[in-house]
Amino acid sequence: MAPLQKRAWLGLGIGVVTSAAILVVLIIKGATSFYDDNAMRWLITGLVVGMLVAWAVILAPSISGRGKALYDERDKAIIRRAQQVQLWGVIGLMVVWTIALTEVYWDQGQIPIVFPYLIFWSVMMVNMLSQSIGILIGYRGMG
Repeated sequence: MAPLQKRAWLGLGIGVVTSAAILVVLIIKGATSFYDDNAMRWLITGLVVGMLVAWAVILAPSISGRGKALYDERDKAIIRRAQQVQLWGVIGLMVVWTIALTEVYWDQGQIPIVFPYLIFWSVMMVNMLSQSIGILIGYRGMG
């Protein structure tokens, strides 16, 4: 298994576990209580920041070019194609947020202020998760 592929698996694992933990907290506590519950807000923020740091340590050196010894021309092509998966992942997430929030809050005519913040964090997380997925798809297609 190539080093970039191993890093993508690790990044995906960390991202899935972190995302699941955040989702469980939001389901148990309710997303609209995000600003009212300081412990919940710090927990979710800590999980997201932890995921961002983990991603920066695991995948960013490979993607940015600082890890030149970690990948070859095949890996560079896979990284370029992974960006398409990232794009569609983020677009898909925005479609889900738009439809869900519109349907749930149609009668109020506006969404609670907490949601733009949660949308931002979720876009960051899906962007990172979909990059790992795109890398793994690229290796599967070449194997």
